[in-house]
Amino acid sequence: MAGWLTRSLLSLSPQEASFARRGFPGRESASRAHLEQILCTFIEGYNLALRTPDSEALARRLDSAFSAISVGFAYEGAGLWYALSDLLLPRSESRLRQFLASPASRHDFIASVGAGFALARAPFGLRRMKSYQAKLDPMSSWCLADGYGFHQGFFHWERFVGHCEAPPPSLDLQSRALFDAGVGRSMWWVFGASPIPIATAISRFETHRRAEMWTGIGTALSYAGGVPASFLPLLLDLAGPYRPDLISGIPFSAHMRHKGGNPSDWTDQVCQQCVGLTTAATSALIVNELQAYLNSWTGSEQEKWDGCYLALRSRVKQALAACHSGASDALAAASLTSGESNVHSN
Repeated sequence: MAGWLTRSLLSLSPQEASFARRGFPGRESASRAHLEQILCTFIEGYNLALRTPDSEALARRLDSAFSAISVGFAYEGAGLWYALSDLLLPRSESRLRQFLASPASRHDFIASVGAGFALARAPFGLRRMKSYQAKLDPMSSWCLADGYGFHQGFFHWERFVGHCEAPPPSLDLQSRALFDAGVGRSMWWVFGASPIPIATAISRFETHRRAEMWTGIGTALSYAGGVPASFLPLLLDLAGPYRPDLISGIPFSAHMRHKGGNPSDWTDQVCQQCVGLTTAATSALIVNELQAYLNSWTGSEQEKWDGCYLALRSRVKQALAACHSGASDALAAASLTSGESNVHSN
């Protein structure tokens, strides 16, 4: 009976994925079906986690039930369930940390992003963010703030996208940046991956918030996809001075796919055309720059992690500057030869 009540009260309906239900401006977009399917996969992953008490069994079910290109989104949904269960029924050892330490270790970053949704859904979740992050692996716990920002931009898009509502004042500098990256990433869905409405929306925000939002767009573009390749030059052009920020979001998604062992032709294409590198080499930028940051750190342990994302993105952005010439040539060729009108899968 308790299990039935839990499933009945906490399960998510596939209707939550509907652009029409959300009232998104992008509901007429050609990318809608693709992006809604991603949301359905997230919900399926969450509901499977809700119904599968054993984490090893859950990982096997997720790996077998979803294709390689979409399984990451299922793990993201599972991350929401494990974080929600942690916050609703706390115990000494985090369920999310145990899940990410073994069966979901390949998908730790994207599952941690999903876990950030729980901060918006559990009572006093945001107030408990710091204490909850302390129970998690610091290598990925910063992703919660990104997931929280995505949740707010997605479910409350009129406030956080339409009216440019500021991040919660309780967030520290790094978490505010990650919140904005999450809000930016949510725009990929809110506007149906349409470049011009996305660029227009970001331009309404205060200047200091725009760079992280473009970074979120870069991550969504390269991991989720959903647009024809001919859109890439347009999107990069619309980013204007924030083009390096957009491109700096690509290695994060490349690393999630490469580490997760769930490759995507779309991610490969974006990495090649926008960065000038393979997905594996683009992923290596994150690994190398993170290791360099950790090796060079001389301050306190807490400060190291409180500034890790900000330092990593800055380092990656600088490293990418060396790749721009090759990527520019590839993009120029792509803009001339790509006449695709079909919507790419991720």
